[in-house]
Amino acid sequence: MSIDKVKGKFVLEYHLYNQFYRKSIFAVLILGILTALIFLFASFYFENFIVEQTHLIAEQMLDDKEEPANIQKFYSILLNNLFIGLMIILCGFIPVYGLPFIYGLLSFASVGIVAGYGVIMNHNVLQTMVVAFLPHAVIEIIPILYSVAIGMYVNKNMFYKVFHRKKNSEKFKGMLRQGITSYIVIIIPLFILAALVEAFITSRLVDIFL
Repeated sequence: MSIDKVKGKFVLEYHLYNQFYRKSIFAVLILGILTALIFLFASFYFENFIVEQTHLIAEQMLDDKEEPANIQKFYSILLNNLFIGLMIILCGFIPVYGLPFIYGLLSFASVGIVAGYGVIMNHNVLQTMVVAFLPHAVIEIIPILYSVAIGMYVNKNMFYKVFHRKKNSEKFKGMLRQGITSYIVIIIPLFILAALVEAFITSRLVDIFL
């Protein structure tokens, strides 16, 4: 692929970001933070259930395998994140309005639940979040939000195409092609970087400070 074609793809990507993606990114970020706070406080009302389920998950993880090497962690984290990003985008092709948005909010809800569990167990949640979460999360959140934005762009067009028969909605092949392009040039590189940080840097910080 020539440099001009690569440049053209990034120019188109930036245009789509300004025209469509940006609003969805900031909307899900703001609502996601509120969702995390809601689930944080809600976890206190389901204290016994959350503690029980967390212990069960921890026991299963300990019984399955020994501690994986950093390179194994990297591949596991990367594949999991790539799958999540892809699923969020593919949800957009289902003509039920808002599915990718809901999927994105669930990611924030899980953070709220984990933080709530930490408070319940009297852990130093702030220190844990800064050391074990923040270093890779600030990178990882970008491709997740971007996946939601792509999914919502596709979802909106699919919804209007199916239920409103709008002729000016994007064609299916065009949306699929653009979604794949965005996934390759934006989402995959950022998920790779986030997985590298989580596997090799965050794990080291956890060993030192926690």
